[in-house]
Amino acid sequence: MLNKRPFSIHPLSVHGQFGLERENLRIDANGALALTPHPQAFGDKLTNPEITTDFSESQIELVTPVAPSIQKTLEHEKRLTRKVFTSIKSELLWPLSSPPTHLPPEDQIPIADFGLEGKEKTDYRIYLSNKYGRRKQLYCGIHFNCSFADDLFVSQDERNRFYLDLAQQALRHRYFLVHLLAASPEKIGEVCYRSARLSVHGYKNDQPVYPDYSSPNAYIHSLRAAVKNGAIESPRELYQLVRIKGEGFEDLVDDPNATRVEVRIPDLNPLFHTGINPSDLYLMHLYLLWCSQNETHAFTMPEQKEANALSDEAAMLNVSPAFTDKMNVLFDVLQAFVEQQELPDVYEQALNQAEMRWRNPSMRYAEQVRDCLDADSEAAMNWARQMKHTYMHTCRSSQ
Repeated sequence: MLNKRPFSIHPLSVHGQFGLERENLRIDANGALALTPHPQAFGDKLTNPEITTDFSESQIELVTPVAPSIQKTLEHEKRLTRKVFTSIKSELLWPLSSPPTHLPPEDQIPIADFGLEGKEKTDYRIYLSNKYGRRKQLYCGIHFNCSFADDLFVSQDERNRFYLDLAQQALRHRYFLVHLLAASPEKIGEVCYRSARLSVHGYKNDQPVYPDYSSPNAYIHSLRAAVKNGAIESPRELYQLVRIKGEGFEDLVDDPNATRVEVRIPDLNPLFHTGINPSDLYLMHLYLLWCSQNETHAFTMPEQKEANALSDEAAMLNVSPAFTDKMNVLFDVLQAFVEQQELPDVYEQALNQAEMRWRNPSMRYAEQVRDCLDADSEAAMNWARQMKHTYMHTCRSSQ
């Protein structure tokens, strides 16, 4: 049965708030994982809201402040990236989502140390290390946070329901973004992936978790059950590519208070010095706008399994004719949506760029990156050096 949206926006508003989180591994001049501590210039990783670490002490995480536009978000990302480069001395940032080949033995990959006050954070990383292994935790990516204007909702209950519906719709069709934003090709065994991070070999819970999306309270109750049976330690271990953020949804303690969704799909893209094509931020926002206007129906366990399978296929270099048909249909649907809603030109341009890449396989990110890596064994290091040069020189005048 279809569940209509609790409200409708005419015309659809593109206003909201945005933020990015970007992870990179620090490497030395030879391309090996940097084993130096988190630079003191960034202060305490536990309290710095903009520059911290993710799993590893060698894994820088940038967190842009909340911004009223995608353009402002990009400005914050550039500012923080330049700050990183001015503080890591001769080190570089690895430009790919998959870690470099020059890694120390598994037990010597450094886990982020948050000190006595941050012991809980350190202990959680030790838990992840024991459960999933340290190398897997070195996969890096970009998280795109997006919220809609608060004045669109008449109550907190309505907002909770909206973000729950938005998350399930975005997860249902996520294969679209997975295929388009994958940019770290890797061969594992006999299978070639456009992104190992987004594939069956990437971030996956050991025990599958299928949340109940029938209501906010049912969703939270289902996650409590997953914690109780040991599938996950807490919602932060829920390795889904779209997550609901806010009290209750993240801590399972407070009453539900959804504030945004977090899209955890984009790979680091070495073809752009920002780590992502700016146009793809508009593509993701367009995708969420479309998801927000869809009528929903129950995202059952069988449907979640089907969506997972499509997402896994999207991360492969070669896909089936049935998958190709789904991509073509969704491009047509989104083109019609852009025209119907009369969105700003930047959204149509982002969609057109994505469709051009889709129609021309040699232009897809993973294929471009693969071809560069095959042609030049130093391609990744060249991207890393170019990125640093761009921020230390070209971007200087814009800061």
